[in-house]
Amino acid sequence: MPSRRFVAPLSAALLAAGAARAQPAAAQPAAPGGDDAAVIARLRDAGAAGSQVLRTATILSDVFGPRLAGSPNYRAAAEWARRELASYGLAAHLEAWGTRAGRSWAPTHHSVELVAPYYARLVAYPKAWSPPTAGIVRGTPVLVTDVRADTDVARYGDRLRGRIVLLGAPPGPDTSALRPLAHRWDARELDSLARLSDPGSPRDYWEDAGGYAEGVRRRNAVSIALGRAGVAAVLEPSASPYAVLVGSFQAYDSDVSGAPPSFRVARGDYTRVVNLLRLAAAAGQPAPVVALDLATASVAPRTRADSTGYDVIAELPGSDPATSGEVVMVGAHFDSWTAGTGATDNAAGAAVAMEALRLLHVAGARPRRTIRVALWDGEEHEDYFGSLGYVRRHFGDPETMQLRPEHGSISAYFNFDHGTGRVRGVRLQGNAAARPFLERMLAPLADLGATTVTLANAGSTDHMPFAAVGVPAFTFVQDPLHYEALTHHTNADVAANLLPADLQQAALVTAAVLYQTANLPGKLPRLPLPPPHAPNASR
Repeated sequence: MPSRRFVAPLSAALLAAGAARAQPAAAQPAAPGGDDAAVIARLRDAGAAGSQVLRTATILSDVFGPRLAGSPNYRAAAEWARRELASYGLAAHLEAWGTRAGRSWAPTHHSVELVAPYYARLVAYPKAWSPPTAGIVRGTPVLVTDVRADTDVARYGDRLRGRIVLLGAPPGPDTSALRPLAHRWDARELDSLARLSDPGSPRDYWEDAGGYAEGVRRRNAVSIALGRAGVAAVLEPSASPYAVLVGSFQAYDSDVSGAPPSFRVARGDYTRVVNLLRLAAAAGQPAPVVALDLATASVAPRTRADSTGYDVIAELPGSDPATSGEVVMVGAHFDSWTAGTGATDNAAGAAVAMEALRLLHVAGARPRRTIRVALWDGEEHEDYFGSLGYVRRHFGDPETMQLRPEHGSISAYFNFDHGTGRVRGVRLQGNAAARPFLERMLAPLADLGATTVTLANAGSTDHMPFAAVGVPAFTFVQDPLHYEALTHHTNADVAANLLPADLQQAALVTAAVLYQTANLPGKLPRLPLPPPHAPNASR
C-alpha cells in the first residue's frame, strides 16, 4: 500500500461550521438527544483533520486496477479493504454470498490497429470474458448492420467465416456534445425532485432486473451465433461519443467460450474504418486492413472455494444493549468493468462508505444501533449477486417472501453508487413515511448542500434487493457531474476523474445520516411487504 496520502480538505468554513441548526417543525420527529449535534461537530473536525477518502478510492482503482467480479484483482482489493476497515477498529471480514458460475478472467494483452492504407492505433478494449485470439488476426473487415438476433446470423451462411466483423452501423453525430459535459443540480431541479408525488420506475426489483437480463440473453445468443459462423473477431462501436463504453448488456461470468474475440471501439476510430470500407467500394480507394490480438488469463474453477463470491463486511457495534442487535447499513458495489479502473463506478462509493465508518470511529461515535458497511460483489451485471445473496442469507427471499429472523432487526439500508458527485439529499424509494426523519437528519447538513428529500425511485444498484424484501432502502441524490456522459462503464473511469472535495462532503453527510439513523428512538418506517414473485415470471 503506498504510503503517500492524498488529502484535499474541504474549506475550514465548510467542514467546521457550527453544529447548531434551526429546530424542525413540530410535525417532524423529535431529535433523539443532544449527542447528535456534538457527534456531527466531531465528524466535521475529523474530516477537516485529514480525509482519507481520495486515498482510498485511488488505491482501490489505480493501484488494484479493474475489479471484475471473480478476478484476482477483485479478491486482492477485497482483502485490502478488509484490512483497511479493520485498521479503523472495526470488526471486518469477507463473507461468501454464493457460488459464481464460469471462469475468472483478465486481459493480459490486447491491441487493435489499422495497418493499411496507413498505420493508426485504434482505441479499443476487449469485452469482459471475451475469448482470446489465436495470435494476430489480420484482414479487411466486413460491415454487418442487420443482425438483431441470433437467427439473423444464419442468413450470411459462410460469408463471415474467418472475417473481422464490424457489428453495427457507425453512430451518427451526437448533439449531446453541444451540451455541457458535466452538470450539478441547480435549485430549481432539486425543488422539482422534492415536490415529486409519484416515485416513478422502477417500481420493484423484478421490473428493475428484467429488461437487463433479457438484453444479456439476446446479446449472448448473437455472440454465440457469430462464433458458430466462424467469425474471427468482432468490433462494435462505443455507445458513448466521449469514451469507449464497454459495460452494457454483458453477462456475469457467462460461458461465452463459443463467441468470437470481441472489442468495443471508440466511435471516431470505428467510423474511420467504416468510411474507408465504403470509399473502397464506391470510389476505388484502398481497402482498410485491421490487425488485432487479445491474450487473456482465464481460469476455470477447480474447487468450490475457487468459485465462491465474497462481499466485504465490517461494523461499528451498537452501544445500547437494548438496541445493539439492530443494524443500520450502508453499502456500495465493489466490482467494476475492465476498460478503466472503476474509479467513479464504484471505488468512489466504496471509499465514501469506508470513510464514513472511519470518521465515526475517529469521532468516537457510540451509536445506539450497530452500523454496518458492505462492499458488494457482482453488481455490474444487474442481478446484484453479492447484495442479493446477502439479503437472502440474512433478511429473506424476494421470490418467495420467506423472511429470516434478522429481517426485523434492520432499520435501514443506504446505498452509494452514482459517481464522484457530492450528496444533495436522499431518494426515499417511495417511502413517504420516512421523509420527516430524513429531513430532520439533513437539517444540520444544510450548509453542505445536502437538503433534498425526494420520493423518487432509483434502480440499477444494490438497494433493490433490500427493497424487494421490504427493508427501508434509500439511495443518495448526488450531483451527476460527468458520470453518465463520460466515466460510467468507460475507459475514462479512472482516478483522475474523481473530485476530492465532493467525496469528502459525501463521506461526512453519509456518516452523519448513519449515526442519526442509528440513534433514532425506533427504526425507520417501512412500506408494506411486497408479495411473493409469481413463479416463472420474466425478470
